[in-house]
Amino acid sequence: MRQLPGWVWLVMAIVFASLASYMALGWLKRQAAVPPPKEKTSLVVVATTQVAPAISLSAAQLKTEVWHQATPPVGSFRNVQELVGRVTAASFTPGELITENKLTPKGTVPGITAMLSPDKRAMTVKVDEASGVAGFLSPGDRVDVVVTVDKGQYDKDPVSKILFQGLKVLGTGQKMESRPGDKPQIVPTVTLEVSPEEGEGLALATQEGRISLALRGRGNQQLVETKGMDTARLFGKPAKPNKPAPPTRRTVEVIRGVQREPVEF
Repeated sequence: MRQLPGWVWLVMAIVFASLASYMALGWLKRQAAVPPPKEKTSLVVVATTQVAPAISLSAAQLKTEVWHQATPPVGSFRNVQELVGRVTAASFTPGELITENKLTPKGTVPGITAMLSPDKRAMTVKVDEASGVAGFLSPGDRVDVVVTVDKGQYDKDPVSKILFQGLKVLGTGQKMESRPGDKPQIVPTVTLEVSPEEGEGLALATQEGRISLALRGRGNQQLVETKGMDTARLFGKPAKPNKPAPPTRRTVEVIRGVQREPVEF
């Protein structure tokens, strides 16, 4: 068989390479023409501004946004008009999703009563800046109430004890307080959610001593049993002074005539 010249093989290689390139480009063009699958989305309602608890929602505080999933979160809303007039049970930050579990039941009247559990009461107590956690309290926070008593039987040995744990903060505020001979002063106040029994104890604690509030972390529901603290345990009992040893006494028998008499010195 006669062997083909080299230039023929070169032409054939060029033809086959061109054909392969043409087919590859055609395949790539066909792939580019296929539209990508559409992303499945849904609508949700979020807050446009900071929203306080126990207020009635308005349309200006809400807007709809695209949720990049086919199914929106459980308890969310798709329409702003569904939420107009609903009362908040907690605060919302701008852009936060509005959900049913952070709203009060339909028909609830705005105000602090909207934040109360069915079997609870709202009670306001006065605090100072230090015992009020320096103004860092917000509605919805949880606090422990510590009472310090330094009068009566605790006059010489004051005692502090955790009275209640995990009480919900409903709000903070101020009130004017005046005492005879003093100028009126602004006193910070904190409104707490309490049971009737807790309210009785809290009223007595504010009358008999001073209360302080300890802020709990979010989700901290642990209850701790404590023995309380007094000055003797805190600083240790002072050492009793050593009494000087009584002087050594000696007895000498003195004889006077027929009489004998012991004499100590």
